[in-house]
Amino acid sequence: MGLSGLLSASGADGVAAKPGERFSFVAFGCMPYGKENYPAYERLLKEINRHGPSFTVHCGDTKSGSEPPTDAFMKQVHRWFDSLDGALIYTPGDNEWTDVHRKNNGSQDPLVWLAKVRTEYFSTERSMGRAPIPLVTQRREKGFEKFMENVRWVRGGVVFATVHAVGSNNNRIKTDDRERSGLARESASAEFRERDAANVAWVRGTFAEARATRAPGVALFFQAEPFDAAEKDGRESGFTEFLGAVEQEAKHFEKPVLLVHADDHRYRLEPKVRFPSGEKHDNVTRLGVFGASDIHAVQVTVDPTSKAVFLAGPLLVPGNPLPVLPRSKKEAGKK
Repeated sequence: MGLSGLLSASGADGVAAKPGERFSFVAFGCMPYGKENYPAYERLLKEINRHGPSFTVHCGDTKSGSEPPTDAFMKQVHRWFDSLDGALIYTPGDNEWTDVHRKNNGSQDPLVWLAKVRTEYFSTERSMGRAPIPLVTQRREKGFEKFMENVRWVRGGVVFATVHAVGSNNNRIKTDDRERSGLARESASAEFRERDAANVAWVRGTFAEARATRAPGVALFFQAEPFDAAEKDGRESGFTEFLGAVEQEAKHFEKPVLLVHADDHRYRLEPKVRFPSGEKHDNVTRLGVFGASDIHAVQVTVDPTSKAVFLAGPLLVPGNPLPVLPRSKKEAGKK
């Protein structure tokens, strides 16, 4: 499908809203980690329902990196998502599939679990939740049909999209990774290259839609914290192309861009984001969500008629322990 077809489809599938109407959405991620956190997590879901956002986004990592994956747990996660009164959009994290090769996960094949994730949560072009909304997915683009988890929708003229960029360096592994066989390393490298290209194309397509429709703003959701992944431990960053595309497109777009991510389990609201290029961009803000032991969310008010468009802050859950703010990365807990 060409760009004009995607633009038409996205506009038709968007969530209805009157021009200039204010609305809100909620985002959270990296939870629940362990059965001991299930009660707090369910309180969070009930609190989200009490606030009644237009939609909610889970930014990935539905389990901790030390918990082995199971089919039964994936279905439980799906039931939790469907317990939300509104629409729930989900983007996968590394703990669901990338990291299952670890010994504490049973040394399993990441590609097997990636396929399971796609089948369980992305079989249709609709969100989850009790009031699902239609979504445009990358499966419509020739050459990227398998990337059904990259989705896009519109509300109030604002363009929203998820991008499947995950922690653990986006599955870009070291060439001498001793935890994997030579064949497994080749498989991981091929997966990274293919998904990285799909993500770049999806980012560029999202901004192309925003420019064509004169959108007042763009919001991207992804699991990884990509800015601190510059070369370390002998690995090249798995986010170079992704962030390069985001920076280039945001600079050209000029209007407000909100980057919402999970991964490091810390609430953060940072305007004027500095990219690895060293350049700051006044129109780009990043919003990190709570995670791990801090079972809370963030709520964003969207005002398409305001200069800022996005106004974000914490959504704290009564009955759950208050978060420690600011929380250092070391204090934020295990991935």
